[in-house]
Amino acid sequence: MGHTNYFAYTPKAENFLSIWLQLRLDAAAILDLAEQTQGIALAGGAGTGAPRIDEDAIVFNGLVAADEDYETFAIELEPEFEDERGFTYSFCKTGGVRPKPYDMAVTAVMLRAHTLAPDCFAIDSDGDWDEEWLHARAIHRMLFGTDPGMESPFTSPLHTIGPVAARY
Repeated sequence: MGHTNYFAYTPKAENFLSIWLQLRLDAAAILDLAEQTQGIALAGGAGTGAPRIDEDAIVFNGLVAADEDYETFAIELEPEFEDERGFTYSFCKTGGVRPKPYDMAVTAVMLRAHTLAPDCFAIDSDGDWDEEWLHARAIHRMLFGTDPGMESPFTSPLHTIGPVAARY
């Protein structure tokens, strides 16, 4: 058991591909904010090196050397698995009972992806929308000037299929 954030998306969908560049730019801004103003130690997927944001993927973790790593967060254009409809399902466990600090960056990037492409990027979490997701929502308002709203997005139509649906 642990603190886990879930997402389902359609990496080949035209709507998702149309926001991919913007999502990468916004993810870079989120990670920079997390590191520079929040002091969160971020690293590449293995908890070492630099986070990866390029034309193929957004990949990061907490820093191993600071004991702030857990599981790698990755949104990829070419994921290992897609179902017959083009959906891929993933999750990122960011800690045991309590999430590690990099959870703030994970949830903020997930929220940005959902906000940019709500029809093809669904999110869910063990964390409560009105508690653990407050920082992600504040980052969204600060960086992008919009409020993702007070209503939880954890009820997306994408939740009716795949592993995310098992939570309902």
